[in-house]
Amino acid sequence: MTDKSKFTKTAPNCGCLVEDLIDTKKPNSRLCEVKPNDIEVFIDPDPEKTSYDFYTRRMTDGLPIIPPTKTRVMKFLDYTDRAPDEILAVLPPRQGKAVIEKIAVNSVMAGCLPQFMPIIQHTINAISIEKFNLTGVNTTTHPVGICMILNGPISREIGASSSTGCLGPGNIANATLGRALRLCLINIAGAVPGVRDHATMGSPAKYSYTFAESESESPWEPLHVERGFETFTSTTTVMAVEAPHNVNDHRSKHGEDLLETISYTLSTPGCNNSHVPGEILVILSPEHAKTIARDGWDKMDIKNYIHENSVVPVELGDRGGRKLDKKWIVGDDVRITRSPNDVVVVVAGGSGRHTMIAHSFGTSSESVTMPILYKDGTPVQSVQDFKTKNSKII
Repeated sequence: MTDKSKFTKTAPNCGCLVEDLIDTKKPNSRLCEVKPNDIEVFIDPDPEKTSYDFYTRRMTDGLPIIPPTKTRVMKFLDYTDRAPDEILAVLPPRQGKAVIEKIAVNSVMAGCLPQFMPIIQHTINAISIEKFNLTGVNTTTHPVGICMILNGPISREIGASSSTGCLGPGNIANATLGRALRLCLINIAGAVPGVRDHATMGSPAKYSYTFAESESESPWEPLHVERGFETFTSTTTVMAVEAPHNVNDHRSKHGEDLLETISYTLSTPGCNNSHVPGEILVILSPEHAKTIARDGWDKMDIKNYIHENSVVPVELGDRGGRKLDKKWIVGDDVRITRSPNDVVVVVAGGSGRHTMIAHSFGTSSESVTMPILYKDGTPVQSVQDFKTKNSKII
């Protein structure tokens, strides 16, 4: 139930108004002085002025934002069964309290549609799970981004792209969901570049990195089903990975030849996996997936092959940020994954014989798949159900 009577009232001189934000008499304060959580719901409707004011206070990703007015934020609260002031998670390194209202504010700023609220809400839950290691992901000098993989009926309901160009521009869900997550990391977790985000160069993947799996094109069970969820359950999976790298193989006619190309492309000295083996992401195009499946390979076969054959020479693997643990050495090589289960395989993309691979943060982070549920634990079948339930309450 969303109690809108708890919606934040904007107080004068609290650091919540645009004029307060740019008050040069408070050079060390970029956050709200009254509320313990990062930013308030601003009332200035001038988009250019508001966007630039937010930028000067380092509350954006550098791109223009949508002013998070009360009216806009209220629309997002229609798509949650949580109270606006409910703390969903505490996000390091700043230990910012991710309350529902603040998640909505950042989602407005990112350009999300209100219907996207359940996904970003549960994604915030996912990154707060201990094994994901958000502290490390947010503060490392490594250019790791957070990839969001959507599965289940809600991904299709909101129109998330799983087809042509799904990792590029052109789809509002893919573009803004990843951006909303990044803005939450900046404004709630405090991962401001050069302040608590210490990435040496950063990466374009830190702007937005979201796509849906093409379940209808996959010859195998989708990721969320592989991880124990029902087909009708919608999920969001977060992975700490580098920007994707293309594997161009138009000539291989057999599954094993294609997997050989993928494994050689993955076998890269200098990536985190080469000295702290961990997960890797393999995004097979539908054409590549069909070639492999036609030869009788199932997902476990693929995982086993990639695990066994994606290696780097020991002398090159032991040059990373941490000393190579001898337990990962096999003969003269280092496997870039700890086990076949570290190989995360999904199907997405349009026509063309390409696959995308992404190395991870290595042993330092493990992916998390979070089901999209109501507060009582039942799966959400449609985002519109939130609005129906909330309208009945009101």
